[in-house]
Amino acid sequence: MDLIIIAFNDTTVKPFLQKHYADYLNDGRIKLIEHFENIIFADGSDWSCGYVKDIAHRNAIGDVLFNLDADNFIDDELHELLLNLKPNEIVITKQTEWLPDGRSGRIGIHKSIYGKIRYQDKGRSDDGDFIIQAILSKLKIKQIACKYKPVSNNRNIKKHPVMTMP
Repeated sequence: MDLIIIAFNDTTVKPFLQKHYADYLNDGRIKLIEHFENIIFADGSDWSCGYVKDIAHRNAIGDVLFNLDADNFIDDELHELLLNLKPNEIVITKQTEWLPDGRSGRIGIHKSIYGKIRYQDKGRSDDGDFIIQAILSKLKIKQIACKYKPVSNNRNIKKHPVMTMP
């Protein structure tokens, strides 16, 4: 498994990881990619989820690529599904349960198909565009329920203890 953290135009990530996760950075359990670029995206913003996900996917070495935002996590059911994902499948959050709280961006795909379809700068519709590409490529869509609400994404570190990794 590859855990890649993209520090996109953010100088605070590396010092935080070095302070709290130095062992994981040093032994490779966490790969940090710092990417600094002055760019304006399709929607006029200076941030594009699709663009950043593309950076992560192109640098990943694992067989399955999965987007995991800082406020999300993988439960046992999703973990099992990702372990058994086939090259002709894509895992997405069950769209009938979509809520505007961050749970919709959970998408998994086999690395062998990435490149044939890939994240592009489509503004805020990057996940939808990616799913449309998957449908047009005739990938089998596996929808999974998102039973758990994303955790608070509050940047106040003192209120949220640092998580430990096995």
